[in-house]
Amino acid sequence: MLLQTFPLLDTLRNVKICGHQQRNSLEIFHLYWPVVAGPAYATLDEALNAQWIEIAESTESGQVSQIKIINHSEHMIFLMAGEQLVGCKQNRVLNSSIMIPPKAEMPLPVTCVERGRWGYRSRAFSSEGTASYYGLRAMMSGHTYESYRSTGRPISDQQEVWSEVSRKLDAMRSPSGSDAMQDAYRSYKEKLRELEEQLPAPSDCNAAVFVVAGVIVGSDFFDKEETLRKLWPKLIRSCSLDALEQPSQNVTSTSADDISTWLERSAKATQEPFPSPGLGQDVRIEGQDVLGASLVIDDHPIHMELFHRTKPERAAAKREQ
Repeated sequence: MLLQTFPLLDTLRNVKICGHQQRNSLEIFHLYWPVVAGPAYATLDEALNAQWIEIAESTESGQVSQIKIINHSEHMIFLMAGEQLVGCKQNRVLNSSIMIPPKAEMPLPVTCVERGRWGYRSRAFSSEGTASYYGLRAMMSGHTYESYRSTGRPISDQQEVWSEVSRKLDAMRSPSGSDAMQDAYRSYKEKLRELEEQLPAPSDCNAAVFVVAGVIVGSDFFDKEETLRKLWPKLIRSCSLDALEQPSQNVTSTSADDISTWLERSAKATQEPFPSPGLGQDVRIEGQDVLGASLVIDDHPIHMELFHRTKPERAAAKREQ
């Protein structure tokens, strides 16, 4: 049985473009998303640094697709889809955006991005300030939507993710003894730091669209400007890793009208809500050239991710059969 739907996508009709940045093949459009701010929360890295949370394997023997989080604090903790957790038996990324309630212990649905290791490197996960690059996030968004419809859980296709991470490492010429996505970030550490310095977080904005070589690769919308600023370094590193794979010459700049047109089309997409593993609802979004999701709590959208679809998704193909 479907839960209540929200006028979530109508908000895209009133998004304002308030800035633009460009470095070689990477363009970023700063947006103001007109939504009412939701409840107070801390981000993953804030909570880890404050030692409010512990994240570890679900059991001593471990499970590839699931880890666990313990929130010792009185704060809600926001985890963004794609954020990476390193350590324990293998590095993982979060399958969907989740809000962890205060004083709670719960499982987290994750996907491995380090195929060649299954052994403890640490007893708890930590953050190295990275997330899935946008190409991988888009793939996983399609996987989790399909899984929600078939199993009611946000599970990704592990084999496809491993194949994509291997492709990325080869394309970036990043050596990795364990086929770890994080090694691509390590290989380009200095270049990514340089781009991060050249592309500072915007002010008075709570969303952004990221364009690589003239193609929209994805976007992130937050209910608070401060959340965008806090997660900006991860977002910049993610889109930069995509951009560094693309040639920087002969790239036609994207216009603000192109972005507005894509957002207008996205506002016509369908949405389907599912119970989130944490608080609220995970609203899945699908349109002709958009795919994404939004975490909604008590009618307040906390985070929305939208990706440009360049080819039909497996989930859509199956639903049309």
